[in-house]
Amino acid sequence: MLIIYIFLSVLVILLIIFSIRFTWWRKSVSYEYPRILMYHMISEHLPKNKSKFNRLRVKPKEFEKQIIWLKKNGFTSYTLSELANLDKIPPKSVVITFDDGYKDNFTNAFAILKKHNFKATIFIVVDRFTKNWATDKDLNESSDELNAEEMLSNDEVAQMIASGLIEIGSHTMDHANLPALSTDEKWAQIHKSKENIENIFGTTCETFAYPFGFFDNESALAVEKAGYKAAVTTKNDVYKKSVYSEYKMPRIMISGRQGMLAFKLKIKNGRVR
Repeated sequence: MLIIYIFLSVLVILLIIFSIRFTWWRKSVSYEYPRILMYHMISEHLPKNKSKFNRLRVKPKEFEKQIIWLKKNGFTSYTLSELANLDKIPPKSVVITFDDGYKDNFTNAFAILKKHNFKATIFIVVDRFTKNWATDKDLNESSDELNAEEMLSNDEVAQMIASGLIEIGSHTMDHANLPALSTDEKWAQIHKSKENIENIFGTTCETFAYPFGFFDNESALAVEKAGYKAAVTTKNDVYKKSVYSEYKMPRIMISGRQGMLAFKLKIKNGRVR
């Protein structure tokens, strides 16, 4: 009897924790508001089972399940600049975004996106080959784990641009913490990265992602002044034009540690706690 009581108590506690985190009971946020999804890696590779960065690694099979679900449920994909240029955003609009510029965005994600004719925006760090660009924001020190990851080559980026499905945006020159920089340093990171991407790939770089999601008003103004059309943060929410500037657009993070139920609830609720 005691064992049954303990078992039921544990189930109740788990249900409460799940309910608080995913708020499954909440009314759906209207699909008139687009969902901008944030990914990093699409990878089977888990270097450390307990690594906190494993939340950034969504397995290819899970990613394809998510894309199939979006497609079957009537979502239309846009690049971020396409969404920003729409006068009226159609219901069930979704933007797939990737931060940093990992090689598996090409080797794994791109094939899935092509298969299902879904678009995406990839925000690349221009100096991503230096092996010292990635920082653990919690420890404020270089991350050996992330710096060891293979990054997109320029040729792979060019192939994705040529497909017409992938837009390349800026993630600064070296993944800088913008609020910690001087005005001139901010401008160099924001403007120089745009120039580099446009010169290297012969494309127009119109979108930006703040590294770590860190930004201040001066950074947002610099992004606008540099000629970008939109910029994304890491704030969990749907995009409401009446609430968020096009230079402070929120995103919903998709974690590699959560399954399809969590994904569906995030799309339904528009955010998590």
